[in-house]
Amino acid sequence: MDDHYVAQTYLESFVGSDGFIVPYYKGMRTVVGNRKSPKAVCFEVNGDTNKYFNNPRILEEYLPLFENPWKQNVEALRDLYIDGVVKYEISGYISFLRTCTPTAKRLGQERIRAATQPIAQNVLEQQFKLHPPRDEEIRQIIGMLVEQKQITTEIDRAFPHAIGISLLVSLTSSFLNGRWLIMINKSERPFITSDNPAVIYYHKDNAVIGQVYVPLAPDIAILVSPDDKIIDKNSINNSVCQNDCFATPKLEYVEKFNELIIKAAEKRVLHRAIDVWLEQTVHHCSDWHVEIKVEEIQTELGVVIATRELPLNDIGRGRVK
Repeated sequence: MDDHYVAQTYLESFVGSDGFIVPYYKGMRTVVGNRKSPKAVCFEVNGDTNKYFNNPRILEEYLPLFENPWKQNVEALRDLYIDGVVKYEISGYISFLRTCTPTAKRLGQERIRAATQPIAQNVLEQQFKLHPPRDEEIRQIIGMLVEQKQITTEIDRAFPHAIGISLLVSLTSSFLNGRWLIMINKSERPFITSDNPAVIYYHKDNAVIGQVYVPLAPDIAILVSPDDKIIDKNSINNSVCQNDCFATPKLEYVEKFNELIIKAAEKRVLHRAIDVWLEQTVHHCSDWHVEIKVEEIQTELGVVIATRELPLNDIGRGRVK
């Protein structure tokens, strides 16, 4: 079964007048691809299936609640209207985009690997000391790999996906309760989207806490500051924050957010038309992807692992050729 990790209802807001969308491929010799229908992009075979649940297709019970009213909710924001129901239904789908896309699954693997690697490294070092291989050549090779921390843990891709599914309700609550900046774009440069459309935005390079940026249409995008306070379902109508506001971004900010979407895209950027400026920018940012940056902090009780999600290029990842 083809499961869309970016819903067709979402992608339909970004199609051209012919009902098609143009993919721009990162890291490919040819950047601009053939025009496609929303049905033909951003899907995985059985991508919503997860073996860790009694009902492996549990997402089928969740997604219709948020995908079906998507178009009318985007129209509400375009009309400068927002209430608790609109926020709730958009928040529910943003939660899915933050936890269940291929990018989210990969980043989940990286987070778990970062958390478990110090333990695995300690076990490897102890086992190597207690039970070294008898063969001298093998002992030297394994010793070098252990010393250089080249042996890493393998994380089942379905496991972080299962964790993400289990977090959907709490994430929805944090987005619903958060402060929203709804940007109505009136500039000549439209908002674009990608196969990873819900990304972390940091106001400063050294910031620890970020906001979630999501383009909803070429003329609408939101910037959400999550709040972890739990909201009861009966209180949804009261969830509109006094700090929720509409704004018209300047062109420089539209371009800044578009660049973030391009750098954070997993494989493809999506736009309603073929534009030279976008082709050139995608080509220039072809080696950028979202990664988990890990920092190990030594304490008296052991190692504390701190992670931050941000776009990095080959230089930032330490992969300079």
